[in-house]
Amino acid sequence: MLGTKNIQYATEYQLDSISLITSLQNGVINMLPFMVELNLFEDIYSSTISGELVVSDALGLISNFRLNGTEFLQVTLRKSTGDNHPIQKNYRIYKISTRTTNESNAYEIYTINFCSEEFLLAEQYRVSKSFKGTEISNIIKTILTQYVKVGIGSGTKLINVEDTLGTYDFILPNKKLFETINWLATYALPKNGLGADMLFFENRDGYYFRSLQTLYSQNPYQTYKFDPKNISNELNQQVSNVFNFEVLDFFDTLGGIVNGTFANRAITINPLTRTYKVDNDFNYASYFNQAKTLNDHPAVNNYQNRYKKTLYDKPPAELEVGTLRMVTENTAMKKDPYISKNPDAVANDINIRKYLPNRVAQIALANYTRIKITVAGDASLTVGKTINFTTYEMNGTLERKLDPTYSGKYLITAVRHIVKNNSYITVLEMAKDSVSVSYVSHNTQILQKLVDGKS
Repeated sequence: MLGTKNIQYATEYQLDSISLITSLQNGVINMLPFMVELNLFEDIYSSTISGELVVSDALGLISNFRLNGTEFLQVTLRKSTGDNHPIQKNYRIYKISTRTTNESNAYEIYTINFCSEEFLLAEQYRVSKSFKGTEISNIIKTILTQYVKVGIGSGTKLINVEDTLGTYDFILPNKKLFETINWLATYALPKNGLGADMLFFENRDGYYFRSLQTLYSQNPYQTYKFDPKNISNELNQQVSNVFNFEVLDFFDTLGGIVNGTFANRAITINPLTRTYKVDNDFNYASYFNQAKTLNDHPAVNNYQNRYKKTLYDKPPAELEVGTLRMVTENTAMKKDPYISKNPDAVANDINIRKYLPNRVAQIALANYTRIKITVAGDASLTVGKTINFTTYEMNGTLERKLDPTYSGKYLITAVRHIVKNNSYITVLEMAKDSVSVSYVSHNTQILQKLVDGKS
C-alpha cells in the first residue's frame, strides 16, 4: 500500500536512473537531462510491458551513438527513497518515432520506443514441438524457460504459472512463442477454479499465467476514492484520492446476449463416433453461485422477457440459445472398442465441452464494467492486482451518498505510469464482473403495465 513516508506531495517520485546502453564505446548514456516524459505500459491482455521515452536532444545522440534498435534502456523508478520495491528493469529499444527538430535546428525531440527483451525474442522465433500427457501449465513453463529464456540476460523475472487441470497431447502448431502460450491458454482449465479463465501477461515483476478467479481472490491493494467536493490538503488523503474518473463500459445487454455473456451453447461433434451433443450450456446464474467473483452480487437482475425467461434461463422448448458455437471434440474416443485396444491412437480429451462455453462468457464478464482513473504515481500499482474504488452519487444536493453502481472491488487490467520533470501519476484501467449492491428485482407484471401505459 502506498504510504506517505519520505514524500512531500502526492505526485512526488524518485527516478534513480534512466540509462541508454549501447555497445559503441561501451556507452552508458544518462538520459535524465534529456527526458521530457517517461511512459510505462502494462496490460493484462498483452504479453509484454512496453514504454516510451520522449527526449529533447541537443547533442545528436542518435547519430553520435549510431542508434539502430539493438540498444537497451535501463530504468529504476520508485515513489521515494524509502520505497524498497521499485520498478527496476532493462528494456529493449526497438524504434525511434515522432522525430522533429526546432526551427533553428538546435535540438530535436523524438520518442524512444521500448519493450521487454523477451517480446522481441518471442516474435523472432516459432516453436513446433510435441507434448504427450502433459499439463498445460508445464508446457507453458517449458516455453518460458527453455525457449523464451526468461531471466537470462535481462535480470531476475518471476515466472508465476498456476497449475492447470488435466493432461493433454499437443503438437505446438509452429506459432510464435507468446502466440503459442496464448493459444494454449484458450484450452486451459484452472485446477482450483471454475470454468476456463486463464490469462497470460507480464507485469513489473515478471510473467504470469493465472486464472481470473485466482486474481479476484486477492486482498485489495488499496482503496481509492473519487470525491471532487472533498478535496483535502491532507497528504494521506491525497495519495488515495482519484484525480480523474472516466467510464469506459457500463452495461451492454444487447452485446451480452450476442456475445453469449449470460447464456451460450456449444454443439460438439465427434467425427470418430459419429455423435453430437447439444447440452453444453453456460448459465450465468448457476455459474455466479459457484464462482469466485470480485463483488457479492450479479451484474444483471431477474427481469423476464415475453417468454418469462431471464437473460440466462434455458430457452423455451421450441427455440434455441441465441449464441451457438459448433466444434469438433474427442471426448470418450478412448472408450471406443477398437481404440481401447490401441489407446495411443488418439490424443487425450481436450475438454472442449468444458472450456469453450465458460471461456466465452468469463472473458466477457471480466470486462462488463470498465472504468479509468488517474491517481498519484505509485510504482507498486500493476496489472493483476485488485483495488477498492468508491465514488459518490451526483444527486444535486448537499447530501453525499455512496454510488453503488461504480463503487466496489476492481481488477486492474491496464496501467500507465507517466513521469514528467515535476510529477508522477498513474492511470489505471479497471474492470469488474459483479456489483457491490444488488440491482432492484423486477416485478414483471407491474413493469409491463407501466410500459403499456396502464396504471
